[in-house]
Amino acid sequence: MDFLGDALAKLSATPVQVAELVYGLSEEQLSWKPSPELFSMRENIWHLRDIDVEGYERRIRLILSEDASKLSDVNGRKLAKERNYNVQPIDPALTELAIVRASSVERLSACKDADLERTAEMEGAGTVTLRRLLEMWMRHDAEHLADMAELRRVVEANDGNFSVRKHEAA
Repeated sequence: MDFLGDALAKLSATPVQVAELVYGLSEEQLSWKPSPELFSMRENIWHLRDIDVEGYERRIRLILSEDASKLSDVNGRKLAKERNYNVQPIDPALTELAIVRASSVERLSACKDADLERTAEMEGAGTVTLRRLLEMWMRHDAEHLADMAELRRVVEANDGNFSVRKHEAA
């Protein structure tokens, strides 16, 4: 499979994988955090949603439609605190993540190989190509999916004794 096809497959799979990782968890399990610095399951979901909406979807649109576009950074930790992710219901975030991700994948599916070499200036990263942006996005997804898989393992292993270390904000 070529780079773009592989990227689109991985990016398309993330919302499904996220939904599978949280399926059947209680509200308490969704909000549990191993430490104040780390995201809960609930915070991971909202973070992925916001990064897609305010970060990657916008970045892709700009890099494909403008020459020498400027791509802003998104401070995920700041958003988590400001938006109080850990008390928000997950269903809207799961739905919006799936919708926005599908839209981004559809936009990307029209790309040609030459489009992957389009560049933009990204705050904190310098000059990036669309290819590099997709690599960053896939790595970001993989990191959060790994974190969520570990969180699921821990909350299930703690068999209901996980609320001892629940923290309110990221």
